[in-house]
Amino acid sequence: MPHLVEDTPTAGHPHLEAPASPFSRLLDGLIRVIAVTAHISWLVLIVVIITNVIRRYLLSDSSVALEEWQWHLYAYGFMVGIAYCLVEDQHVRVDVLAEKWPAHRRAWIELLAMVILVMPFAFVIAGESIPFVEFSHKLSEVSRSPGGLTHRWLIKALIPFAMVLIFLAALSRVAKVIALIRNR
Repeated sequence: MPHLVEDTPTAGHPHLEAPASPFSRLLDGLIRVIAVTAHISWLVLIVVIITNVIRRYLLSDSSVALEEWQWHLYAYGFMVGIAYCLVEDQHVRVDVLAEKWPAHRRAWIELLAMVILVMPFAFVIAGESIPFVEFSHKLSEVSRSPGGLTHRWLIKALIPFAMVLIFLAALSRVAKVIALIRNR
């Protein structure tokens, strides 16, 4: 009988089936709700790109604002998507090593990675980016390009927002991994 391979993008990925607590379910739910807007942003991005291409090549017209919207939508989808990947356990790992390890060892590595790498990184970037956003808001910063977008501070505010989401997603993952470690 032929060997069946799971037909998913993560086939062979050594998932850690960690038990969810009410706390982690709350955080995961919040991030999933916000991630819906990121999913929608990808669809909007496609429409903006197609509109920009039609305007440029069929109408010999272009829009700096549309081009900037492309960058902003991409940034939003990508940055919010990182937190969503953590919640769905689809984040990047060195699977070549991890797939051979027992679940208990993978749980400890996951815990250390979240506590030592992800959470401090997200905390520092979130904290350090707030003055960056405030300064942009005080200046009423706009695009340097004629016809570009106004309110540049809004896209810059995505940095601390996304980092808080990543921190919360990592916190949820830590709660799950600790429960897994305690149960073994």
